[in-house]
Amino acid sequence: MPKTILSIDPGSKGFVCLRDPDDTFKWWAIEKMDLPEISKLMLDIKSTHDNIICCIEEVHAVFGSAASSTFTFGFNVGYLHGILAASHIPYVTVQPKKWQKCVWINGDIVYKIKADKNGKLRKETNTKESSINCAKRLFPDLDFRMSTKCSKIHDGKVDATLIGEYARRNNL
Repeated sequence: MPKTILSIDPGSKGFVCLRDPDDTFKWWAIEKMDLPEISKLMLDIKSTHDNIICCIEEVHAVFGSAASSTFTFGFNVGYLHGILAASHIPYVTVQPKKWQKCVWINGDIVYKIKADKNGKLRKETNTKESSINCAKRLFPDLDFRMSTKCSKIHDGKVDATLIGEYARRNNL
């Protein structure tokens, strides 16, 4: 039986993506919802989809971030895990590097040059731009803007969609 894939980029600018077995996509911006609204969304999704799996990005504290923002971020991620469990939605976590390695191809990758503290230049992957390239390649007909009024592609919406593609490819 085909699965419905729920995928979540849990960051403050993150998104929830729902991909039905017929490749219909729906998105919700986490920043536009409070915690009770997210709870209601998960319960509504569970009540309308029988064979569902969720793949949520596994995230950790970012070195150099303020303690209060790290605490808030951790709280929100924990809340998402809790509401998934309470909604009886099975879920798995995936590290960013793992899903990126699965869906990106060499042509998607964009590099940026950065100087370290000693002034030495080094090449670093621009993950946001690389994911945007990948999403455009895999889903050329999807609109990755926050809304039709926006001109820029939203990287949280892109990441949530690509996390779902990782789940689909790995038959989670």
